[in-house]
Amino acid sequence: MMLPVLHVGFHKSGSTTLQNALFARHSQIANLGEPEEHPKALDAMRNAWESCNRDPAERKIFELERDRALWQQALGEVESGKVPLFSKERLTLFEHCSEAGDPCLPHKLRQVVGPARIVIVTRHQIKLVESLYYSKTDGELTPEQWLQMKTEGALNRERFHVYRYHAFAESYADAFGRENVGIFMLEELAADVDSFAQRLCRFIGVDAEEAVRLLKDQQFHSRKTLRGLSYAKLRKLISPNIHFGRYVPKGMLDGFSAFLSRGKPIRVELPANWVAEMRSYYRDDNRRLARDWGLPLEKYGYPL
Repeated sequence: MMLPVLHVGFHKSGSTTLQNALFARHSQIANLGEPEEHPKALDAMRNAWESCNRDPAERKIFELERDRALWQQALGEVESGKVPLFSKERLTLFEHCSEAGDPCLPHKLRQVVGPARIVIVTRHQIKLVESLYYSKTDGELTPEQWLQMKTEGALNRERFHVYRYHAFAESYADAFGRENVGIFMLEELAADVDSFAQRLCRFIGVDAEEAVRLLKDQQFHSRKTLRGLSYAKLRKLISPNIHFGRYVPKGMLDGFSAFLSRGKPIRVELPANWVAEMRSYYRDDNRRLARDWGLPLEKYGYPL
């Protein structure tokens, strides 16, 4: 069997597009994660991340033998010649990471899955936080209110440290081996699908031409539009628990989604003092990432 792949996120960094357009549809990938997780693989992974919860009251007991058996059962259902791939953004949540580069989850995953390749997709940290703001608030709070609520008025480094990508990547390199960790940039995917797909597919061991076809014409880190924001507020008001995808033909849903995405983009400006503090906070880590992993962060304006 091909070496399994874990795609560990990050949020708002193209994960959903990769999961839906590539991982779930590529003929050489056996998708065990999002959008429809294999239940045994998910159960094994969930116990691993819950056993690393920062809150002792929420932390679960790590059941290694059980988790390892569940993972092997999931692999046993993979068709010969396909690459098993598990993708889940939850693996990068700050709740499971006590500090930048916390080794707890990477090493527990290594114990559960054995040798594997790790895919990490980064995004400019400030733009990622801007995107998180709208996904979490639908614009019902100002950026200042949201940041105050999340951080109690100061840059809560316990919440934002997961986006110190160099420290994060090094923790996985220590657990799985540096040669088995690949770091990819959302900005590269948006700028040059062919180049991104070639590099990603070479790393995980599947056909790149098929990946390019699947990823063409996808949208990456597009901002929510005023239409989309208005619709989200309306949904929340009148039908928060109704999933229209169960009742409406897919073609109609796709058309409506396209209509929402063509509206005027929302402009968001984080407080200037926050931007300055985040630039300062991520600068040294980004410099190490560019140096040690050979990534063109300067080209895409990452804090350096």
